[in-house]
Amino acid sequence: MFAPARAQDVQRIAAIVNDEVISRYDVEQRVGLVISTSRLNDTAKTRRRLRRQILRGLIDENLQLQAAKRHSINIVDADMKRAYRFIEQQNKLPPGGLEKYLVTQRISKTALEAQLRAEISWTKLVRRRLGRNVQIGDEEVEEVLARLQANAGRSEQKISEIFLPVDTPEQDEDVRRASVDLVKQLRDGAAFAAMARQFSRGATAAQGGAVGWVQPGQLAATLDLAIAKLQKDGLSDPIKAAGGYYIIQLHERRQIAAAAKDSMKLHLKQIVLPVAKPAAEADFKAKEELAQAAGQSAKSCGEVEAAAKELPDASANDLGTIALPDLPQNIAGAVKELKIGQFSAPIRNKTAVMILMVCKRETIQGKGPNRQSVSDNLARRRLAMLAQRYLRDLRRSAVVELR
Repeated sequence: MFAPARAQDVQRIAAIVNDEVISRYDVEQRVGLVISTSRLNDTAKTRRRLRRQILRGLIDENLQLQAAKRHSINIVDADMKRAYRFIEQQNKLPPGGLEKYLVTQRISKTALEAQLRAEISWTKLVRRRLGRNVQIGDEEVEEVLARLQANAGRSEQKISEIFLPVDTPEQDEDVRRASVDLVKQLRDGAAFAAMARQFSRGATAAQGGAVGWVQPGQLAATLDLAIAKLQKDGLSDPIKAAGGYYIIQLHERRQIAAAAKDSMKLHLKQIVLPVAKPAAEADFKAKEELAQAAGQSAKSCGEVEAAAKELPDASANDLGTIALPDLPQNIAGAVKELKIGQFSAPIRNKTAVMILMVCKRETIQGKGPNRQSVSDNLARRRLAMLAQRYLRDLRRSAVVELR
């Protein structure tokens, strides 16, 4: 049985979302969770400031859960275990440590799991319904790689965000005030990651608002300008950008790494035919004809030494494994596209003619972002944008009654 005061809270209605009730008790449970995880002082004033923000978040969660239910999205125990482990890793807790932490901090497990179920359901729904609409073309990837190359050596910033959307012009002032209030709480000592998890409506909320590394031109100009003014660990004032208000925390700056250029390592063998000094053009051509003949007789790296013995004054050498960029330009061009076990065309230097065979080829990934990481990042952002639009549409079509 509930105690009388608690029973009264359970029965009192804070909001009705498409005929589903959010009780005052639900709100107070989430208030307690936020205070416990965000390092806020548990005062009557703090609780009053939080309630409106939290109710807005609970309304969104109800809309997400309702949409997931309509599309038969199910949450299983394995989903909850992964979510618990992710939070443990974020907070550097050992496996199973979150359960103990909830008990010692007197945090409502029910409130936490309600939030996690909404997050997981929404993620599954977005991937199922919207994931197929995300297609990243080669031109988009090339554009990003070109920008990375152009920005190499400039600064990029590692940031986190809190995003509060504005769905209609009438909401703008209320959302602005909410964002100002959040900034005040953060500057009073509230933990950014915990507040982002609770109040951000952006795609990064479940990761504590972590955006990662961003470069100039990657975000809206107003955000770029605000980030450029921040010091390390600095917190921005609310920034109005397309779709709502952002609060940005800067963690670190560093130089931009150039986009990775995939290269390769080649295991090479060569046959060298020396040319007597002083060498005439006819001498070089004669050696090239001999090299071509030898190249036709050897069809694998195991036959290179035998082929060299058939040529006067020729020698065979195993060059080992060499990265393509470390080879002289003329040699790199000659061997880059060679098939395994195939000799190159004859290559001249001042004193000899040589032919080279590729015995083994290994692709190596360069430093910095590569095509796949760029494509994955673009896909995540595209999906996040579609998810925000989907939630906005759910809000606009919902019947919400505040009590």
